[in-house]
Amino acid sequence: MLQHSPFGLGHPYRHEPDQRIPVYPITGQAWKVRARTDENTKRVTVLLRRESQVHKYDLICLGAAQSDDFGPYGATAKFIGANTHLADAAARSGDYPHQLEWEFELPALHDFEEVIYWLESDTNEHSDPFSVSALVWTKDDQEFLIQDGNFPQGIELLDREILKDSSGQIFRVRAALPLTSDDRVIGFGERFHSVNQRGEFVDAVVYEEYKGQGHRTYLPAPFAMVIGSNYGFYVNSSTPSRYDVGATVLNRLQIEIDIAREQTSCEIRGYIGEPSSILHQYMSEFELPKAPPSWIYKLWASSNEWNTQARVEKEIQAGIANGIDIGIVVIEAWADESTFTVFRDAQYAPNDGSKGLHANEIHYPEDGAWPNPQKMIDDLHAKDMKLLLWQIPVIKDQGEPGSQVGAMWNYAIENNLVIKDGQGDPYKVRGFWFRDALLPDLTDEKVRAWWADLHRYLVTDMGVDGFKTDGGEHAWGADLRYVDGRSGLEKNNLLPVAYAQTFHELFESSKKEGITFSRAGFAGSSSYPTFWAGDEDSTWDAYRASVRAGISASASGIFFWGWDIGGFSGDLPTSELYLRGTAMAAFCPIMQFHSEFNHHRSPSNDRTPWNIAEQTGDASVVPIFRDFTRIRTSLIPYLEEEGKSAIESGRPLMAGLFFDYPDDQEIWNAPYQYMLGRNLLIAPITQPDVTSWKVYLPEGEWRCFWTQKAEQGPKWIEVDAPLNRIPVFVKANVPLNVNLHNEG
Repeated sequence: MLQHSPFGLGHPYRHEPDQRIPVYPITGQAWKVRARTDENTKRVTVLLRRESQVHKYDLICLGAAQSDDFGPYGATAKFIGANTHLADAAARSGDYPHQLEWEFELPALHDFEEVIYWLESDTNEHSDPFSVSALVWTKDDQEFLIQDGNFPQGIELLDREILKDSSGQIFRVRAALPLTSDDRVIGFGERFHSVNQRGEFVDAVVYEEYKGQGHRTYLPAPFAMVIGSNYGFYVNSSTPSRYDVGATVLNRLQIEIDIAREQTSCEIRGYIGEPSSILHQYMSEFELPKAPPSWIYKLWASSNEWNTQARVEKEIQAGIANGIDIGIVVIEAWADESTFTVFRDAQYAPNDGSKGLHANEIHYPEDGAWPNPQKMIDDLHAKDMKLLLWQIPVIKDQGEPGSQVGAMWNYAIENNLVIKDGQGDPYKVRGFWFRDALLPDLTDEKVRAWWADLHRYLVTDMGVDGFKTDGGEHAWGADLRYVDGRSGLEKNNLLPVAYAQTFHELFESSKKEGITFSRAGFAGSSSYPTFWAGDEDSTWDAYRASVRAGISASASGIFFWGWDIGGFSGDLPTSELYLRGTAMAAFCPIMQFHSEFNHHRSPSNDRTPWNIAEQTGDASVVPIFRDFTRIRTSLIPYLEEEGKSAIESGRPLMAGLFFDYPDDQEIWNAPYQYMLGRNLLIAPITQPDVTSWKVYLPEGEWRCFWTQKAEQGPKWIEVDAPLNRIPVFVKANVPLNVNLHNEG
């Protein structure tokens, strides 16, 4: 075999062992050709026709074929593995067993030079010929890149350039904004590595990094605020973009944006004002979110192990027995994982895939996993609990002949409802998760209506209150084609936004109150709350990363956000980590625990407080957790009021201190502190083995949440930090009208 795929798989952070690097060579820069072969191959040659001459180069064998990771601007990122059901597949993603990788670095090309190359092996195999021409960076004389909106005086785009081919087709644009020595740069979506992006390389590419995200993120946004110079900017393009935030040149924020063939210009829009005003202006580019129902502020509970009705009911009873007030139950492992529309083991007559089922068409065997889901839902509602069901936006496989998933698969293809690849065939997922599944093009209105209808009976007939809209990161490759003809380069980032939109439209058209719970998104995702931070191990590093993610997501318009208390994967958290996480979660927009599937091995991997107590032997876990949920319940009226205010004002519910104190330079030494609403200052304890904690109080009078002791800022203070407390301070003379005292 001899394999060469110039464009690879379209992975945003990975070079395949058989692709061209870069995909589009640039004048003056060397470029590489890679190939894959079987182990019997002893030589691979690339033949390059250049200026009427054919040059031969023998490729170098690099050994076993394996994809290599790279980050923004070439920074290396490593996968962090663990003994879980997804870790092994993620770790092996990109391996090619029993194959060899070959590579040769070819000489740089001249301006717009076009060459043809092909590969041959000693086993008498050869590739097709490939044509490629060098792209050239030139000055943007045609003003393709537009600076619009409002910027402070003196803030202008510098060094504007376009990358184009000989026909004038533009592939990228780049420019820079000036930075002062005091500027901090906040935003770019949900960011795990840092809140302040000064000195960092970041990009805006939707991607699923399974744990240990580093600089990668499920939920990027081409938007940032420059605190100091007091403005924000939005790259009004859905294509990938990259940002060198003073890392290479100290006083420059360098921006590079991919350009789709469909684009005729690219706009960078500016906003002037205080941080809340800037954020509100940005969010107003899209539909402002409706205030979510007040029940989102209750405790959320789930585990991938809860995959039968009996197990769900058992855990609900355990919560009641322990005095823990669960408000929302999320069931992930409920469906057949093919249709994601029917409870596992259900019996029904499949239809033609054009429409959804009705509840009265489905029978649930008494000995099945879900013998009576309607009764379960009604019982939850009777206990004042809500139910969310897990979703993935794919058609998993073709299924058996005559099956419901088979009907959906065929109907979607026959009616042009799926994303296609560059050859015009239905695109099949290229990643390790749900590999080879079809992707419905939910960016198209008629496809959204079809997908919503497949799920409608769950809402209208059975009373489901929401959907955990997991996934959304499955579209790889600029070559993809959407129903409207636009490319993956332009639309891949928009797919998770449309995914959440689909279910919001379902609830609206059904005249029902409901929510989504998403992890992936892009600019515009603020319109469709709520969100969680995605996959993390149960470590202190991951906890700190989650706090950073919450503050940065909030600063990018994602106001109704939470995370998995103590992490959801790997070894169980210590009781200390779990309780520190519980304390923080009680004082953030969404409070939830969740855990990854563990194949029902013993001991249990659940992150319920009662299981953590049992497995760690720490009897204090349940009573402390219970006290924090009681405090949380007392905060719900405050959170509801502050959530509505956030939408109206642009000041997040979970606001980094730079929103209220942008001129106070000391706040940058307290990166994990934030305001919950306008009146509560939260200082999460993010280190183990501490009995006291330093808290920075900005200007003004504050009183301790626990002791009512008054303090006058600005200053640092040290407070006691037992496990049943988190440092919280209340703005003085603010009537919150809630019980803010620990009842335990």
